[in-house]
Amino acid sequence: MLNVGAVWVGVEVFTGYQVVAGEMHVRGRFQQHMNDAEPYTPMRSVTTTPLLPGAPRLNGIPEGLLAKQYFCAVRTIDPEPPHPDELPDRTARYIYFQGAAFTAKGTVEFPAAADPSLHRDTLFKVRFFPVLDATLSVVGVEGHTLNWPHAYVNRDLMLAVYLD
Repeated sequence: MLNVGAVWVGVEVFTGYQVVAGEMHVRGRFQQHMNDAEPYTPMRSVTTTPLLPGAPRLNGIPEGLLAKQYFCAVRTIDPEPPHPDELPDRTARYIYFQGAAFTAKGTVEFPAAADPSLHRDTLFKVRFFPVLDATLSVVGVEGHTLNWPHAYVNRDLMLAVYLD
């Protein structure tokens, strides 16, 4: 049963072999929803765009249920306003994230007062962490690069991460 007070939010989900677009049923803030213990998330008005041969092309499917563990990255179509508790003074670092079947490049932000030696640990406190100006690519496939202004990358799919 869907929780009362939740809203439907336009999203795109990068799975490594397709992009799933539609509306996701979200309780609270988006990052909080992605990091909650619920392994599945309901979607409606689902359309998929294949990135690899054999991936399905679906259009306007009324409803679906997706397993968050297989999301390489996810984004909201309309940006969510900053959290009121977020510190305005931030430090940006370049990130290169390697997954088994995808890569993500972009910028991650930390509070300016945070010790740089703790940045990696700070990133990995949550399963889905934000990357700004994200470039997402499928390993071994030319021409399927996605450029998203803001994405949440799944740290559980990491092979390596590099911070500069």
